[in-house]
Amino acid sequence: MTEVLDELDAGGRERVAALRAAGRFFWLDASLAETSHDDLVVALDPPEHALRTLSATGDPRESRMLLADGASIGFALRCYVRSEVPADGAGSRLRPLWVRVVLTADYLLTLHQERVSLPAVLAPELPPGRGRRYAVYSVLDAMLASAFDALEELELTLDALAATWTDDDGALVPRATLQETGASLATMRRRVTAEQAVFGRLGVEIRALRGFDADEESFFDRLDEQVDHLLASIDAAANGMGMLLDLQLNQRAYLVSVVATIFVPLTFITGFFGMNFGWMVDRVDTPAAFLLLGLLVPIVTAALAWRFLVRRFLSGEAPSGRRR
Repeated sequence: MTEVLDELDAGGRERVAALRAAGRFFWLDASLAETSHDDLVVALDPPEHALRTLSATGDPRESRMLLADGASIGFALRCYVRSEVPADGAGSRLRPLWVRVVLTADYLLTLHQERVSLPAVLAPELPPGRGRRYAVYSVLDAMLASAFDALEELELTLDALAATWTDDDGALVPRATLQETGASLATMRRRVTAEQAVFGRLGVEIRALRGFDADEESFFDRLDEQVDHLLASIDAAANGMGMLLDLQLNQRAYLVSVVATIFVPLTFITGFFGMNFGWMVDRVDTPAAFLLLGLLVPIVTAALAWRFLVRRFLSGEAPSGRRR
């Protein structure tokens, strides 16, 4: 069984030295808020390519990089961990955590800036009797699973917005919430697309790493498939948000059409009677005639337009002769 260490204090350094001397594979999760870069170098003695990974700055372009020299593999991923949600319940429950990963024949190192224990947060399955290849696969699979959890949170937000629109008879969905959700989906897709290249190459490079037998089951092809599935799920969520926006736009267009349908005949009548015909000038000479031609005729016209145009065509009501 792979041993898990989540700190590199004096006792942790002694345990690392003992495990390396015994040739036992282990997983070390370290935080730069508690462990210095020099302590990691002294305890682990990483190869040159691994040192470059440990010195990474968090630049988004580094998410596409995978460094391998036959003795080590270094790359960066993002997983999602719990965040402190405000008292009003607003805000995301999960936040991204940038993690540097170094893999050698002796250990798996996950390094991040914050005080977070990935073994406790991710809780990957590390059953006894499985090789180091499966241990690495299990940890990376748990990191990918956290991205699925973050996506599900965004999908639940979209479901809640759709329910609000439906239950409240077409109430407008808050634009700020839609913008925040759309930005989160776009950012997640960009990050996962960058990591897709890493997972695609990881399955090849790990076969050349000492201590990882090539005849074992190819777990890392599954990770590549999971990334493809994650991208497809993000695109599906984005399409769902687009459909929600289309429903809102259609509703607004419907209201504009209703108003236009009512006022078009009214505009025609007012324009017609606004012309100074001699007959009209001579006969609209009493208050009753003014009320009849100026008020009653437009009101009757608007009512007829509503009955025969708006309800039938804009509301989708079929003519009585075509009902089935």
